[in-house]
Amino acid sequence: MTGNDESSWMVFQTDVLDVLRQYEGYMDHSERVGSLRDDSRPDFVGRITRKGKKEVWVVDAKNKPEINSDDRQRMEKYLEMLKSNPIDLGLELNEASNHEFRGIFVTSAGGKVDTEKYEHVNFKSIHQFLQKELVYTDTEKVVRDVAKMLERKQLSQSQARLLSRSLKPFEDARKRALNTLEELETSYIGLDLDKAPFEKQLPVEAKLTHEHRNKIFLIDIPYSREALRSVPGKVEEAKNLMQDSGSDVFFAALDTFDADIDSPHVLPLNKIEEEIREEASIMSPVTVAELFTPKISTQRKWHDGYIEIEDTHEVGFKARVATENDVKHRVEVHLNSKALESIKERKINARKDFGQIKNGKFQIEFEITEDREIKYGDTVENISSFRDTVKTVYQASVSPVLSRKVKASMEM
Repeated sequence: MTGNDESSWMVFQTDVLDVLRQYEGYMDHSERVGSLRDDSRPDFVGRITRKGKKEVWVVDAKNKPEINSDDRQRMEKYLEMLKSNPIDLGLELNEASNHEFRGIFVTSAGGKVDTEKYEHVNFKSIHQFLQKELVYTDTEKVVRDVAKMLERKQLSQSQARLLSRSLKPFEDARKRALNTLEELETSYIGLDLDKAPFEKQLPVEAKLTHEHRNKIFLIDIPYSREALRSVPGKVEEAKNLMQDSGSDVFFAALDTFDADIDSPHVLPLNKIEEEIREEASIMSPVTVAELFTPKISTQRKWHDGYIEIEDTHEVGFKARVATENDVKHRVEVHLNSKALESIKERKINARKDFGQIKNGKFQIEFEITEDREIKYGDTVENISSFRDTVKTVYQASVSPVLSRKVKASMEM
């Protein structure tokens, strides 16, 4: 190695170590193991031990166009040494077996690595790599890391206070967004919410799936307006990470700042349910109940598998809305003869076989197809047309009759 080559290599190695040092607060153990003049060992070792992520990193900086067999052998030898003697990492042997050991070469642009066994990060992408791998979006864990950095004297008290004040607005917005997602999950029978950290590293805060739909919704909660504007660049990365799932993947970033970003992937909190309802072609029991609730005062009772609706004026209205999967719904309504007769007439006028009338009850079963249409009997309508049918056939028959009964009962 010539003098110029050695100088260039040492500068590159120093640059890599300087960047790694900035992220030591996110690691449970870190140390420089190589030296600027000794190339016999890799440069850096770090350990991350947290829920959902237990890893040991061995990082080697190489300012050359290609990683050779000597580099790979040195990496392999050092990894095997750590696995057999993990005490320097602060681990017992049984603890080490629960950690993934990763060999990572950081190269200048153009460097090549046999990626089947070891990982390769271009130096120009190292910040992005470290943020994706290490920086928490869970604010409680960020606070924990800030405390750890303070304990190690990597932060001053004033810096820690400044960080805490900066985190508070995001923490509040994040909790508000996650509460919205949790309420959404409980509103549906088949929705399942999974929050970070995930078994598989994903650059989002939450993942929603539905047991009867082959779709995955990746939900991010950006921490700033600037982060919201960078969402388009994150979409493909997130989708690519899920490409082996065999499901259709949708990405949405929740705007908690009222930033009004013009992007199909950025949604205000009050639009996320509508997006999921339309994309997954599902409907919650509460939404169905609202469709078939007349315009009088009512109360709802939740039972196992169904919602019961009754009027509060004792005029005889009682309905049951049932579903097992948010896809197939059954509605059964007890009505007086005048309301039932009105429904019959309106069905004939509309030329629609909308539900059945049996034993003093109006009954309808319908299914939401994956094409965002609703099928009842032999009829198929889009969701908007179905809502119009409910309004013109059912509501127009039921609400006026019941409203008159309520008015009459109040005048007695």
